[in-house]
Amino acid sequence: MQKMKNLFVSLLLMMAMTAHAQFTTNDTTVTTQLPLSLARVKPNQDEKTNVQLTPGKWKLTKNRVLTGGLMFLAGAAKGFNETLQFNYKGFSNVFPKANKFWFDPAFSFKNKYKDHDPAKGAAFPLSTSVLVMFTDQYHLNNFIHRASLTAALVIKIGEGKKPFKHYVYDILYYTATYQAGFASVYYPFKARNPQ
Repeated sequence: MQKMKNLFVSLLLMMAMTAHAQFTTNDTTVTTQLPLSLARVKPNQDEKTNVQLTPGKWKLTKNRVLTGGLMFLAGAAKGFNETLQFNYKGFSNVFPKANKFWFDPAFSFKNKYKDHDPAKGAAFPLSTSVLVMFTDQYHLNNFIHRASLTAALVIKIGEGKKPFKHYVYDILYYTATYQAGFASVYYPFKARNPQ
């Protein structure tokens, strides 16, 4: 059922992104109608722009600090989820008064259901799908993880073309920031988890 939902949402998004455009000549007569993705318009001499590589050394720019911070946040959210899922005793040793019905996935997954009973259906509209992040910490962490990764990706897409080695450095940098975020949350709790 979940696979069908994902497929349906994906198809719906793809259909929403397609568009058609009309191109006209100077005499305002319609010459053709093409899907926007297939349309090619030749720029005038004044409008021509060349895509050029931004050569130079790889630097830690404001953009990379922002996207690196988003990757760190995504890693921290993933680390928090792994802590809740596999090292909950370590978490409860640090936070003994934490509400287990919000933080412990063994109990909190029932928050999305009315009276914590899956047979009674959703606790509130869309609590089992789109708004599930408001039902427990585990799902909130999933939302933060995905939103941070998506935001970082969208920001990176807007950058210009770079030399190949800059892409390699970016992979190393973003992997390091993600893993640092994960480690900063996961390992302190794991160390307090009695074996």
